[in-house]
Amino acid sequence: MIESLNLLSIETHRGYKASLILGVLCLVVLFASRVSADSESADSPKPRTAAVITIKDEINDVTFSSLARRVDEAREKGVTLLVLEMDTPGGLVSSALDICTYLKNLTDMHTVAWVKPSAFSAGAMISLACNEIVMASASKIGDCAPILLSPTDGLQELGETERAKIESPILKEFRDSAHRRHYDLHLCEAMVRMGSEIWWIEKKDGGDRRFVTKEDKEQLTAEEGGAWKLVEKMNDPVTGEALSVRQPVVEDRDLLTLTQSEAVAFGFAKAIVSNENELKAFYQISGELARLTPNWAEGVADFLSSPIIRTILMMLIGLGIYAEFNAPGHFVGGAIALAALFVFLGAPYITGLADMWEILLVAFGLILIGLEIFVIPGFGIAGIAGILFVFVGFIATFVPAEPGPIIVPRLPGTWLGLKTGLQVVFGGTALAIGGAWVLNKFLPKIPGGRSLLLAPAAPTSAAVAGIPMSFSAPSPIELGDIGRTLTSLRPAGKAQINGRRVDVIAQCELIDPDNEVEVVDISGGRVVVRPTKRSQA
Repeated sequence: MIESLNLLSIETHRGYKASLILGVLCLVVLFASRVSADSESADSPKPRTAAVITIKDEINDVTFSSLARRVDEAREKGVTLLVLEMDTPGGLVSSALDICTYLKNLTDMHTVAWVKPSAFSAGAMISLACNEIVMASASKIGDCAPILLSPTDGLQELGETERAKIESPILKEFRDSAHRRHYDLHLCEAMVRMGSEIWWIEKKDGGDRRFVTKEDKEQLTAEEGGAWKLVEKMNDPVTGEALSVRQPVVEDRDLLTLTQSEAVAFGFAKAIVSNENELKAFYQISGELARLTPNWAEGVADFLSSPIIRTILMMLIGLGIYAEFNAPGHFVGGAIALAALFVFLGAPYITGLADMWEILLVAFGLILIGLEIFVIPGFGIAGIAGILFVFVGFIATFVPAEPGPIIVPRLPGTWLGLKTGLQVVFGGTALAIGGAWVLNKFLPKIPGGRSLLLAPAAPTSAAVAGIPMSFSAPSPIELGDIGRTLTSLRPAGKAQINGRRVDVIAQCELIDPDNEVEVVDISGGRVVVRPTKRSQA
């Protein structure tokens, strides 16, 4: 009995062992199949859905907001590969830094900068922030040194302190991109500032290449029996030929700018991609390649922010106000002035150049001017303060923000914006004054123009004017003089006083034409009137 039990236990043990071995073999087969499938999947990646976002011309806050909108649109389409087609000379540093931060925080899309044909300055910064770069067959990238460009004086030199202040955030951005995307740090810094020689060396056995400073090059290549030498040839990915390498690759007086072949050889670009078919083949893009372009509103906002257009808008504001005061009741001049004011302030606000406090300052100034005209008799502190607030608000919309509180502008860009603002505001005002003279002289002679601006009064007799003969000769206007309105006073208009056609302003209310008025205040050339008791009765 005991022997039978032992035999049964042995057979049972052998059965368990065989089952265990069979199970292990099944797991090994399944694991090997999975690894093989994963390997095949890695060798043959699934086709991607992609979209192209164009970044062209000057980079500003409109570029940033437009990019964010188009990325959201691409996300709704299920895009996984986002291609930024770069063709830009650069732009605002602040806008470029915002775009770089935005791109680096994109986790649901793979970003590619397609340099076609150039990405200079801020464009280079944005390109390096993407996950990778591809270059067109004739393209360039680099040269991201900060500059000061004036619309009147052209390129201006930056002082040492100002350059260091502006370079600091740019260098940090390039260093971060070098760390994230595994670009050479020396080359990235050479795109931003001058002062260092960069050499390209390789091991004599051809096993490794690196970029080093002049000091490191001299040490590594001068060592007796050293393993390093200068790189003499590089492969041109466009033609397939071997090109001679100019050493040093960056001189101490140069800013690094790379051609398409150098970008590939130096490790910045993945490939040469000249057209959409090559792009689709390189990234295995399935279906049509969607192109997401800026909408009309973004283009208009960018156009209306230019200094030339804003000078014209400033002139229209002044002409509209003049026309409204000289032909009250038509509201044509007032409508033109309000529309021009809305665009003058709205366009820079959309592009990020103007802040809300500047718009509120203009609004407060207009309120003070309105109080001076409609409520407070005479022309005093409220009117002067209102005009100052309006002009300061206008000029401030040209000045970019500086870090920290601003008492005196510190950066050259701030001074440039201040200078441009003064030129636009006062230049537009001067044009408005000239335009007002032209309107006053010629518009009444144009058919239909009399309804918009009053023509100068034709000579008339005192009897026709309804003035007693004893008052036919003009005499000085004094307080208490009585006259009659020739136009509506809303609140400004014209009245006949002492045989004179006079520009007057109603004191507290609107007055219709052909009403008797009394002079209640004279301040300089400003005559303030109010209805007489007989007229009110």
